[in-house]
Amino acid sequence: MPALLAEPAPRAARVVALYLLDRVEAERVRLDDTADVEALHDFRVAVRRLRSWLRAYRDVLRDSVGRKMQGRLGALARATNDSRDIEVHREWIAAQRKTLTPSARKGIAPLDRSLAEDKRRADAAFRAVLAADFAPLMARLRKNLSRYPVAVWDHPPGERWAAAAAQRIHDAFLDLRERLTHVEEVDDDAAAHRARIAAKRLRYLLEPLADAVDGVAEAVGLLKEAQDQLGSLHDAHVFARTLRRRAKGDADDVAPRRRKHSARQTAVRRGISVLIQRLQARRDAAWTEFSDRWLATEFARLSELVHGMVLALREIGGAGIEVERKYLLRRIPAEARAAPAVVIDQGYLPGKALVERVRRSRGPDGTTYLRTVKSGAGLARLEIEEPCTAATFKALWPLTKGRRVRKRRHRVADGGRIWDVDVFLDRRLVLAEIELTSSRDDVTMPDWLASCVIREVTDEPQYLNVNLAR
Repeated sequence: MPALLAEPAPRAARVVALYLLDRVEAERVRLDDTADVEALHDFRVAVRRLRSWLRAYRDVLRDSVGRKMQGRLGALARATNDSRDIEVHREWIAAQRKTLTPSARKGIAPLDRSLAEDKRRADAAFRAVLAADFAPLMARLRKNLSRYPVAVWDHPPGERWAAAAAQRIHDAFLDLRERLTHVEEVDDDAAAHRARIAAKRLRYLLEPLADAVDGVAEAVGLLKEAQDQLGSLHDAHVFARTLRRRAKGDADDVAPRRRKHSARQTAVRRGISVLIQRLQARRDAAWTEFSDRWLATEFARLSELVHGMVLALREIGGAGIEVERKYLLRRIPAEARAAPAVVIDQGYLPGKALVERVRRSRGPDGTTYLRTVKSGAGLARLEIEEPCTAATFKALWPLTKGRRVRKRRHRVADGGRIWDVDVFLDRRLVLAEIELTSSRDDVTMPDWLASCVIREVTDEPQYLNVNLAR
């Protein structure tokens, strides 16, 4: 969908939503084919993609999709849970049966029959929800998403989709990164499940951009890999708990009638015990693959890809990109000495691909505080900035210990542009910067500055403030 990137975000979000709606309706047809073993899974994924998209773009879709419709779509998604979970468990048991001993196979037969009955009940409940609300919900969504109001004075008509997508991808990546910090060991099932959901949401944001932005296909592949590993981990945890409950329930049911364990009960317990052992092995293997490979290496690659995509999208959308040239000076130009100055204290919170900065600026007009996320190096870099309070600065400042710079900034106007001359107060260093509107802009060096320039250092990472702060 490359052509949509320059379109207004409200229109592009609806076009993609309608495409995802088409996929849901196509997968719904497959549910009627009882021989299609992947139909339920694919329908479930299609609904989740649509639901995730509507949630991510709810601010530009609120005129078309309200909370009530989101709730109905959520109920449809949840109606598939039991059927699909049991389906996955039965498929796994069927695969294990081939390598079980005859006595163990005999032992799990009652379990499989019980799961089959649970599946019939779950399917009936899902079909009831499908029959009651699917058709009217899809019709209402299609009608609402097919048009939206635009004020006649909206020109240009709001934010472009590229910029909107960049912001959402950036936020979703930060959410994933935060959730991954809580996944520290194999038993962190709840945290791992939340991280898996965050990975899905990022993936669903990226997939519609696969043909438009470099790196999306690879990033989606990495996220799918993480989802599979975390999903295997979660399924092993959940099914093992289910099996333990079933084993206990069987014992409680038999004990009042017969104090000695029956042969049937013993076989069932042995069969369940073997399955639990295999689930633990599956869990441990998934954890090793995820922690030793994906977290250790693949996440860094994902971070690089997301950074590149966000930069590319923001440049297309014309938002959130800092484009600047930087020069190393041998001394402070006289024009800079005479210009107004502010004293800046800035520190960096721990981070790698995306680094958060807090800044306090004190000058003739008072004191201001900023909180900024920057990423990348060179001429064009991602920059997202917002004011913060003195209290927020005070709370975050201790976290920047050992990663700070202090400088005096002089601002000199020249030819319609502003030159920032930074005199560092914690070392002998003077830098000049100029912010541009595009990476294609030419820079004409003013005479008052040219004699002080040693060289351009735009592409030298050691002159980034984040590196000077180390």
